[in-house]
Amino acid sequence: MIAELLHDLRERRDALVSLENFRNDVVLIEFDRSQPGADVNGMRFLNTAPTRYEALTLVGVMKGEVTFSIDYITHQVPENGILWILPTHIAQPVSATPDFRCWALLLSKSLLEEDGRPPSRYSEPLMPYMQLKKKPFCVFEPEEFRTLYGDLQTLKMRMKQETHVFHREIVSNTLKAFLLDMGNFFFSRRENIYSPVLTRREEIFSNFLKLLARHCVEEHEVSFYAGKLCITPQYLSLVLREQSGRSASRWIQDALMVEAKSLLKMPRISVQEVAGRLHFPDQSTFGKFFKKHEGLSPVAFQKGKSK
Repeated sequence: MIAELLHDLRERRDALVSLENFRNDVVLIEFDRSQPGADVNGMRFLNTAPTRYEALTLVGVMKGEVTFSIDYITHQVPENGILWILPTHIAQPVSATPDFRCWALLLSKSLLEEDGRPPSRYSEPLMPYMQLKKKPFCVFEPEEFRTLYGDLQTLKMRMKQETHVFHREIVSNTLKAFLLDMGNFFFSRRENIYSPVLTRREEIFSNFLKLLARHCVEEHEVSFYAGKLCITPQYLSLVLREQSGRSASRWIQDALMVEAKSLLKMPRISVQEVAGRLHFPDQSTFGKFFKKHEGLSPVAFQKGKSK
């Protein structure tokens, strides 16, 4: 997903201030909507369709305000705010003020699994999952935000030092310093020290989202997820409707569409291959599913994205 995002960015650089990439594991972007020639929506540094980025994505608002949809719930992030988008989240930029400027840091899942997380109990990543679900951003003090931006400028410099014998190590250590500074500022607030106490239904919803991110490609039936959670399909749908306004089947369908669109954007991939990767019985079944939810066939979608 990071490689795909980089391809899109290189095609549409009108509002990008800078872009640094370290082995498709660490991507650091600066974006300014107010630049001459910036796109109308001001959102080209990210895709405008609901997407699972398969990366930990942090968006820091340097100026103005941005509205993001995270798991279909909208959040307005003001100046000095940092938005966390976990690999399990389905995210979509919705709108931004005309003066919007931000940085965005993307960390691949493989990097996080190796050494991208700060040590200690604050590493899932940085704070508990449900704390992020309830409020996936934090507004920092101006001085704190400037410190974090300074950390990122150091990270940018380190990412450029490709001839350094210990290039990966200095990038990793600089990244950890940024994450630890951010964790320090976050947990210095009393309200952020303790994880929220979850109700039984919130716990089911949280566990369902984790299962969905892990299994949506091969498991399309509500009964699979209900079985993993040791509840009935009817009760799972009831809980999800209460927590999100969406049924279990709708969550599964939306997750499949996110994966389908991502695959169809890949170069030199056939619709039949996409159907196979998503475990549909045949291309025709996949085509009908896709057209029902997108309003056009997979082939038409591919052609539209190639223009």
